[in-house]
Amino acid sequence: MSTQSRVSRSAASQVVRASATPLLTKIEVGGAIAGLVGGVMMAVVGAILAIAMGADLWKAAKLISTFVLGLSATAGEGFVAVPVIVGSLIHLSLSALFGALYGALSCRIWKMPLDYGAPVVFGFVYGLAIWLIAYFIVLPIVNPLLLEIYAPSFLIQNMVYGMILGMVYAAFRSAPYIHFEKRSSAQA
Repeated sequence: MSTQSRVSRSAASQVVRASATPLLTKIEVGGAIAGLVGGVMMAVVGAILAIAMGADLWKAAKLISTFVLGLSATAGEGFVAVPVIVGSLIHLSLSALFGALYGALSCRIWKMPLDYGAPVVFGFVYGLAIWLIAYFIVLPIVNPLLLEIYAPSFLIQNMVYGMILGMVYAAFRSAPYIHFEKRSSAQA
């Protein structure tokens, strides 16, 4: 087999391999799953804090749903199915999206190690950053009703989200360090 034939075959296999590479990889999917777990834990902490403060257990979900359903979502007291389900779906969707972003930031952009508690610390800071941006910039513009949620409670929930996100994401990643090395044509 000639050298030119081997080079052509190697180049063709690289094109096939590149086109077969999925857009979302283990980094983003693992981040999205970790984000869902963090979002559920955030909701649990929010429920505990709401009960402790004597507030409506379903208030946060109903306030989130006002983005889609309008002010009528907050009309009823207690559990009202449609606003609670819509609000919960929006919350979990955003949790997964922020989780995928966490995976991309930590592994693809900053190439952080996944040991020595780095994912948990980064998750904590990430949750804090989400709270700062959401509470002071995004929510006043997009949905000011969500500012009715007690700020320290919302802060605690976001920090819990970030820490759980980091812990679960680190468990999804198999290697302590991410290596982004290209395979040489000799290995192909």
